[in-house]
Amino acid sequence: MPPKSSPRSCWSRLAAGVLSLLIACPMLSSVYTQDKDSQERRRQNKPELESEETRQTGPRDKSYTIGVNVDLVLMYTSVFDKKSGHFIAGLKEDNFNVYEDGVQQAITAFSQEDVPVSLGILLDLSGSMRQKIDQVNKAALAFIKASNPKDQVFLIGFNDEVELLQDYTSDIDEVTDALENTIVTGGTALYDAVYLGVQKAQSGSKPKKAIVVISDGEDRDSYYKLNELVAKVQESDVQVFSVGFVEEVKDKGLFGRWSKTAPEKAHAALVRISEETGGKAFFPSKLTDIHTVVAEIASDLRSQYSIGYFSTNAARDGSFRRVKIELNGPVSDKSQARYRRGYFAPKKSS
Repeated sequence: MPPKSSPRSCWSRLAAGVLSLLIACPMLSSVYTQDKDSQERRRQNKPELESEETRQTGPRDKSYTIGVNVDLVLMYTSVFDKKSGHFIAGLKEDNFNVYEDGVQQAITAFSQEDVPVSLGILLDLSGSMRQKIDQVNKAALAFIKASNPKDQVFLIGFNDEVELLQDYTSDIDEVTDALENTIVTGGTALYDAVYLGVQKAQSGSKPKKAIVVISDGEDRDSYYKLNELVAKVQESDVQVFSVGFVEEVKDKGLFGRWSKTAPEKAHAALVRISEETGGKAFFPSKLTDIHTVVAEIASDLRSQYSIGYFSTNAARDGSFRRVKIELNGPVSDKSQARYRRGYFAPKKSS
């Protein structure tokens, strides 16, 4: 009978085997190292849309309160019929209850107005969009024409990089020229585009801020990670509407839920980003459906309720406050409200 091996001897042989495998497969180790270095190098190149001195197109409109100031919290809210998806107009202040971190708040400002928007349109110009870009460009122009004439619009294109194609303008001809000169090639820096688009929208002079991002793929080339982007949209007052040409997410059963395909990751990311801001993610089954989608977004932006309150939490601690809006009365059973999930409280000035 052969002698029994000691535990120490077994571990020694196991370690020797792993070492031999690594020595025998230098290519595997090299590929891993190169991939890791590539990711680190990519994250060293922080993207910028324009110079640090943000360009303005005129004085800010001071006739409206924007987002969150020292005291007032302003929530733009859309209310839709659950079955038809149509906007429900004519609601009153009494139809809404507002809660911040579970504490009910007293509504002090309420209106339904067609408020001008500082609006960004973000177009995926990666190579996979080549067959779609003509329809997308036409839909973008139709969207602008259906929006408030007082809106100011900027245009961003993104593939491996993010580029400001057209700065703030109310001139449809300038946007048309920018769209006609787009070049479709390269990868997809989706998260960078949304991050910089939100940043750009925040600098706009109109009382309401929004961006519409149109893409067909999973992010592959961004400096920013998804969680960093979510933190950015949470601290902003910019609504994000997404139009994703990705495959339909199907139920893969119990075991299939442990892993996600590239389209599923793209789908989930667009939904998460949009819902945090009170926007919405759309996933048209056909390319031509984009015209219906952008018409719905334009109508949504022009039909929202503005609900304002002074928070009962007076702490200037910079914490994230979760907001919940409930509907009252007969309308509550057949409708749903869409709004941003919360805001960051102001910080004490040092």
